[in-house]
Amino acid sequence: MDLTEHYSAMPNVTSLGELPDAWHWSHAPGFDFSAALSADGKHAFQAYALDSFDEGLAIAILSFAREHGDELIAAPERPLVLAEGFTHEGYAFDTVVAVSPAIHRLYPDDPELNSAVRALIPAFRCEFTGDEDEADAEYRYNRAAGVPGTKWGREPRPYLKMRFRGNTGNLPADREFDRPKLLVSWIARNENNSDLFVEFENYQHEVYTVEWTDTWTITAPGAEPRQTTLEDLRETIKSALYGPNLDAGTSEFPS
Repeated sequence: MDLTEHYSAMPNVTSLGELPDAWHWSHAPGFDFSAALSADGKHAFQAYALDSFDEGLAIAILSFAREHGDELIAAPERPLVLAEGFTHEGYAFDTVVAVSPAIHRLYPDDPELNSAVRALIPAFRCEFTGDEDEADAEYRYNRAAGVPGTKWGREPRPYLKMRFRGNTGNLPADREFDRPKLLVSWIARNENNSDLFVEFENYQHEVYTVEWTDTWTITAPGAEPRQTTLEDLRETIKSALYGPNLDAGTSEFPS
């Protein structure tokens, strides 16, 4: 399989700036693809931007991926891998995520080509754990409620899994993906409710619990339960979810 021949034949393809062995093409206005060969030429990295393409950012993402190929071209059974330390002027992304052939399925009719390609996402560290199983990687990459990786002008969408005791008294056995809005809303609505129990997990697999014992009480990993105000609790949750990406924007967190 000749990856150069494949990408060179894409409709409306052009070279991607001055980056060697790299291409840009678009099927329609606002639908922009870019790709570059790995350092050894045996694999390719491919990125997609929806209504947000920036050639400089595309070059930076693909160059970084090429430099970190040993990290990002993992065995196919790894659903996704990440490399930290990415920077590009004008953007707050600090991580590049490479998604495996089994998850991205960019070329479903050509298994050999599909297996040679890693889909790239410019990301924030707080969005992925880096050790997602296939189900979690599928959710975060392909679901609308996951990480909108094709939006290059976005703010972070933090990794959050949670479970809580509902109005029926039922507590699910497992934590599931959700958005910060539900987490904070449920806690606030259960003021004075002695049955309040919320458990949430962040991108570092740190698990926190929130209960009501005369006031809101939070238990952080490795710490004793701490009574707190709702305002302080909100700030603690925000910090736990966003980690190093607080300054990148917190639009996912309810104001």
